[in-house]
Amino acid sequence: MKHQFVCAFVVLSLAGFFGLTARTAPQGPNEDFGDWVAHQLGAHSQMLFGFSNPLESSAIGPYTNADSTKALELAQGLKVTLISSAVHHSTDQIALWPNDDNPTHLFVCDEDSSSPAVQRVDLSQPADSNATTIVTGLDACDPVRRTPWGTIIVAEEAGSTGGFYEIMDPVNINSPIAVTNRGLGTTSDPAHLIKRKAIGSLSFESFGIRADGTMIYGDELAPSGGAAGGGIYKFVPASPFNGGGQIFNPASSPFASGTVYGLRVAAAGSSNWGQAAETGKGLWVAVNTAGAGVLDADGDIILRTAQALQRFTGYYRPEDMDVDPIALAKGVFRVCWANTGRVSHGGGSTVENSAVRSEVMCLVEEPPSAAVPAPATGTIPTVERFVPGSAEGAMYDNVAFQPWTGNLVILEDGPTSIVTANGSQPRGNDLWICLPDGADADVQSDGCVRLASLKDTSSEPTGFIFLASGQEAFVSLQHRSVDENNNRGSLLKISGFRVR
Repeated sequence: MKHQFVCAFVVLSLAGFFGLTARTAPQGPNEDFGDWVAHQLGAHSQMLFGFSNPLESSAIGPYTNADSTKALELAQGLKVTLISSAVHHSTDQIALWPNDDNPTHLFVCDEDSSSPAVQRVDLSQPADSNATTIVTGLDACDPVRRTPWGTIIVAEEAGSTGGFYEIMDPVNINSPIAVTNRGLGTTSDPAHLIKRKAIGSLSFESFGIRADGTMIYGDELAPSGGAAGGGIYKFVPASPFNGGGQIFNPASSPFASGTVYGLRVAAAGSSNWGQAAETGKGLWVAVNTAGAGVLDADGDIILRTAQALQRFTGYYRPEDMDVDPIALAKGVFRVCWANTGRVSHGGGSTVENSAVRSEVMCLVEEPPSAAVPAPATGTIPTVERFVPGSAEGAMYDNVAFQPWTGNLVILEDGPTSIVTANGSQPRGNDLWICLPDGADADVQSDGCVRLASLKDTSSEPTGFIFLASGQEAFVSLQHRSVDENNNRGSLLKISGFRVR
């Protein structure tokens, strides 16, 4: 990997001198160097991102045709195929089964529906009849993941009471399992669907899972009235998973019991923590379940209450999260997530009433040094700002690392109107792809380009996930609107990424 980016750096550095691009390097003080650098990303997109000619602007809508494959405008070299129109129109995140190499099924959460709440998609069946409902009764099911021990986890983006559930042997569930009481976590089939109260309750949208079941996740909460935004948490299992294949017994799961910790960005022994302390070294602080209101009458750990009492670090609506595969291959656990922020209009609008920039943050679990006593969980969390938002890149939501390259795809979930001198114009949400941080002095991505944009301005892209090859990815188009009375399930595959 290092070789690839060294080559990229050399090409970009010498491009102006040798005439390798259509635009020479800036020649005078009136020429903008930053604009020239941005141009190089597009000019060398094939080498850096695996496709040519990224999109220069958002797609213009509206698009209401029933053919969902035409709802995306794609960079040159990429193509899209329909995987399922049988899924619910609120299909959100996606998990691959039984592996990322050659999945036979996909599992999806349905965000705006309690029936279905979770569906299984059989990739061997026709697109109009390949979705089976396996769970009902959840409120705003959003994130879904496959665990290292062969189960599926799903969770609710449902405010402070959002629950976390584990599905055992999910490919062999042949009739829907109902969640009959969300607070208590009772289900019609407790051998196959279990609420994992040890994880705690919050508005779930993100997970980063280690092989032993240790997990980092966030609370999708905006700051309000001076109160902090959503916290970042870590679950440490009482009985870590040590390998050995798929688990079928609910009691054997690492999620059966453990301890939850909240992130406080502050060095050990320092009193400099609180509002505005968002980056740098931090601590994992054990959640005090004896705090007033932290443990509710149903036995759920209300993590927002714990955050307010223990003043864990807050972020602006932490959304989807993914594990960096390049760092993991080097033995480093690094997770990155999107903070949505808030804007009132799309990029290029002459009117903007908020402009709270979105961003992508990354957390690395560092081992303690000889000079620092071993912390409670054995690691020191360090947070850095990886991708800052902009007027063009706004309200980041889902993120997904590309295997082999370490490039990060970012999906927008923002407003779809632009105010111009001539009135209002609809624009679609965008899909971006960003380089890793190179050997320069900062800790941020070396640049991003648009890989796709939605022409359906009533819809949003979500759930993006790469196959192990990095050459193909699945994505959901939520709320695809054919007409005002007919929303359409739209689960697609984007292919054509050339991975070096």
